[in-house]
Amino acid sequence: MSVQAMSWALAQTVVSDASARHVLLCLANYADKDGRGAFPSAASLADDTGLAVRTVRYKLEQLQELGAIRPGNQAIAAAYIDRGDRRPVVYDLAMERGAADAPRAERPATDAPRENVRGANGDSTGCKPQHHGVQSTTARGARVAPNPSLNHQGSTSEPSDARTPFALDLNWTPDAARLRAVSFAAGVSVEACMEALGAFRVHHEAKALAFTSAEWHAKLVTWAKQDTVRGAASKVAPIASARQAKPRVVTV
Repeated sequence: MSVQAMSWALAQTVVSDASARHVLLCLANYADKDGRGAFPSAASLADDTGLAVRTVRYKLEQLQELGAIRPGNQAIAAAYIDRGDRRPVVYDLAMERGAADAPRAERPATDAPRENVRGANGDSTGCKPQHHGVQSTTARGARVAPNPSLNHQGSTSEPSDARTPFALDLNWTPDAARLRAVSFAAGVSVEACMEALGAFRVHHEAKALAFTSAEWHAKLVTWAKQDTVRGAASKVAPIASARQAKPRVVTV
């Protein structure tokens, strides 16, 4: 995820509708630092926002009409999802639009003490310190913007150290590159893994078990593989039963 994209989504003035702003913020969570290449499914955005899938689709159309987002490079989604009818739309954020101007410090008087000229934090420019584009202090009572992880397509619940175990929550999203590599090695499609993700998160969030990022990705792929096997077995069973059934002979 990108701090710059999420900071823009919080600061932009193009979108005023609360639900549309929420969808935009969650969409920015999947974009790169330039606001490009976000392709969560409508179902994923519904899970993130708590809105209905139909409402999410409507808000995405509204965001396009307002010019806050636009279709991006669809080949990005094609690289991860084989079937064209299952690929979500890739969006780019219009980060050149609607960004609020940064507050300007008042020019100090010529006879002001030197420590006031340098600013409260000792910066000769008078600007407040920022971390990855997010201002660390508030202006006029505004809330501080969140500083999420820089791991694109990852979960905010994951620790920065990939070797540190953590408990899965309902917001966890697998890393796209790692999932593709693990699923390919196991002979499972990324599409199948993403379809199984919802049930996988609900099941393991309730258990409150802790594993590393690599272990969680492997468990998700195993879960999806088992789902695929169970689905195939459920289709074969009725056919096998029909073949084994003996015809009933009626005597007259």
